[in-house]
Order: sequence, then C-alpha cells, then structure tokens
Amino acid sequence: MRRELYFFTAALLYVSGNLTAGYVFTCIHESIRTAAVIFMASTVDIALIFLIRKKIPWIILSIFPFLGASGAAAHEFFRPGPGTSSLSESRSMTLGGIISDGGLSSSGRPFLEVEIGNEGTIIYNIPPGLQWMPGDTVRAVGVRCSRVENFTPDFDYRRWMERQGVFYTCFFRDNSRLDIRPCSSPPLRLVPARLRKKFSSAVDRAMPSDGMAETRAVVKALAYGYQDEIPPEIEETFRQSGAIHLLALSGMHLGLLYGLLTQLLAFAGNSPAARRVRSVIIILALWAFTVFTGCGVSILRAAVMFSIYEAGALIGRSRSGIDSMSLSAIIITLADPDAPSGLSFQLSYAAMTAIFLIYPHLRAIVPTRRKVVGSIADVCAMTVACQVTTAPIIFLHFGTFAFFSLLANLLCTPIVSVSMALIPFVFVAPCLGDGAADTVASMLRTVIKIFIDINAVISHL
Repeated sequence: MRRELYFFTAALLYVSGNLTAGYVFTCIHESIRTAAVIFMASTVDIALIFLIRKKIPWIILSIFPFLGASGAAAHEFFRPGPGTSSLSESRSMTLGGIISDGGLSSSGRPFLEVEIGNEGTIIYNIPPGLQWMPGDTVRAVGVRCSRVENFTPDFDYRRWMERQGVFYTCFFRDNSRLDIRPCSSPPLRLVPARLRKKFSSAVDRAMPSDGMAETRAVVKALAYGYQDEIPPEIEETFRQSGAIHLLALSGMHLGLLYGLLTQLLAFAGNSPAARRVRSVIIILALWAFTVFTGCGVSILRAAVMFSIYEAGALIGRSRSGIDSMSLSAIIITLADPDAPSGLSFQLSYAAMTAIFLIYPHLRAIVPTRRKVVGSIADVCAMTVACQVTTAPIIFLHFGTFAFFSLLANLLCTPIVSVSMALIPFVFVAPCLGDGAADTVASMLRTVIKIFIDINAVISHL
C-alpha cells in the first residue's frame, strides 16, 4: 500500500502542477470554477503528503508539481496560433484537403472535417445527400470562411477548437461547389474512421424503418460513441437523470469488454505462460477497439490503464489498479498537457479514484453471499463512491446535481450490458434469414426503448 500511495500522490501532484500552469497561462479565458478545481486538487495533495509524510521522500515528491507545470508551459509556448493558418476571413475561398470525418452538428447541419496540411477546418451546411468517406480528397470552391466564434459566454468554444488545431470554419453556400475524389488507399490513420462510417451504414441497413431511428442513434452511441443522431430531448432526459455517461463511450464500455475477454479466455488456465498469452490477447483486443472508436479521450485513458495493469502479468509482477491509474494519468498528461483541464479527464480519474479507494469500504458494509443481492450491492456501492468524488466537480462546472443518478445507474447499467451483447447479433442474424434478423432487431429495439423510458421517468422525478 505504501508504493500505491506514493504513485497516487505523485500523479496527483503532477496533474495539479499541470492544471495550475494551465490556469496561469489562460486565466483570462477560464472561469473561477477552474481555479476552484485546482485548489481542491492541491488541497488533497497536501493532505495526502501530511498523511503519509513519514513514508515518502519529500524531495522526490516536490519535483512532480514542477514537472507537470513545465510540461503545460512548454506546450502552451510552442502551440501554433491563428497566424500559422493558411485560411483567413473571406467571403469566397477555394480550399482543398483530405476528409478526416463528418456528421451532423448540434443544430442538425451536415458538416465535413477537412485536413489542410497541418491544420484542420470544418465545412458546415454541405448538401445532405453528399457521398463521402474519410480519406477522400475534397476541393471546396466559393465557401465563406471566418474565425471560430464563441456562441455562449459559458464556454470558450474558440479556445477549445484552437486546441484541436481549428482556427477558421467554412460554410457551404448556394453558389459553392464541392468536388470529392474517392480514395481507394487512404492514410492508415484514417482507416478507423472509414470503418466507423461503414459500421454506421450497416446499422442503418440492419434497422431501416423510421420507427427505429432512436434505436439506431443509441446503438451508434453505445458501439463507437457517435451521439450526433440522438434527439436533443432524449439527451436532455439522460442528463437530468444522471445517466448521460452511459451514452458516451467511456472507460465503462472498455471495462465491460475487458471483463468479457477475461471470462472468455479463462479456459487457458493460470500457468505463467497462459497468463502472459491471455494478457497479450487482451491488450491487443482493447487497443483494436480503442482505435476503431477513434481513440476518444475517455476510452484512451482506460486503454492505457488496462494495458499497464495487464503488463504486470507479462513481466511477472503483481498487478495494482491504483498504480495503473496513477501511471496512466502521468502518461496521458505528458502526451497531452491539455487533457487535465478537460471535464472528461477530471471525471474519469475522480471516478477511478473512488472505485479504488472508497468503493471497497462501502461494499464491505453489506456482506452477502447471494449473487443477485451482491450484484445490486456492487452497483449501489460503486455509484455512491463515484458520486462522492464526481459530484463536486459536476457542481463546480455546471452548478447542478442529479439526485436520482443512483437509481438510474442501478436500473440502466444491466440494460447497457444487454444492449452491447445484442449489437453484434444484429449483423450476424441476417445470415440466418430474415426472420432471425427481424427478431434480433426487435429485441434490441425493445431493450433500447426500456433504456430510454426509464431515464425519461427518472428525469421527471
């Protein structure tokens, strides 16, 4: 436990140093809530140091905040700005690049994400029926471009987009033209995006009726995190019920896959060679799924953590969840100094901290030998533990708190597991005949409808 606390404290100090430096460089744009989060993290750091000060070298720990701060400062100093962009304010412009992705905006407008050299842009209002695939080249003629603007005072959208390398956005107009040239050999980095596009088309073909539009939207969200097709009213009910994280692809989904792989590979036995082979297969499978889903920040963090955890078996050492979480936080922050300032990072690691440090104590309060009762106690204890650490962060960012999230998670987590288990059968069933395909699609639609209805009821409580 001494080593685990050492790594945990070091990671917390490193991330706090990063957050503090990031706030110093961007304090003009950030709200007081960010400062409050930094203050809370630093307070926890100090409390931990005093708690275990006799067992951890002070000099070594004191280095970590400065390392985190220096990484954030260097990243901010070398960050490209709008002056490096090849685009500019223009009422009519011609540009060319490679399509990296696309979809529907929050207002329902079709758009394309385009790579132009080392920067990116988004072309809004493209024709709805336009056929494209990631990796295709596009030439846009007569589009209007302008600097990214903030739409609300509550969120610095311009700064967020600039961190993605997007300084100007473009708009398709009546006199504009888009010429798309298909690419049969796309860059390797865009292959996962092409696979996701094909998967989306396969979902549409498997459930083509208009009455299954909501089912298709939720299936795409659960399978690879695509939420653009979810109706705003449904998304709002999930947000009010406290179960919005179930729609977003997160570490929970990778955790379900990890548990499934562990069970399927249990037949290999527990010999040292079998454990190593099992760990290699699990790591490769988790990263294959992570790459397919687009390496989203939440699932990427989970993949790094699970990989570190399984690496313990490969080198013959005992595995520790706290060590894996702490080391993954340092690695993610080192690779992307912007990550700790994101809400997703803060919530993910707050939840993981609760699972490792608070959940075991809460679970021990209700000892039980019955599997069903134990499963219910597990979900309740885990949800309460996660709320203890994530609720303050959510309140600081949004000023709200979902009082019935425990009930929503208790009822919906098993439904999500069933839904994810049924999704692969939607594509396998057509091989067995139309009857099997209709049966599986109907079952999935029923499960998704129950999922939506439960959150709708809880959101009105």
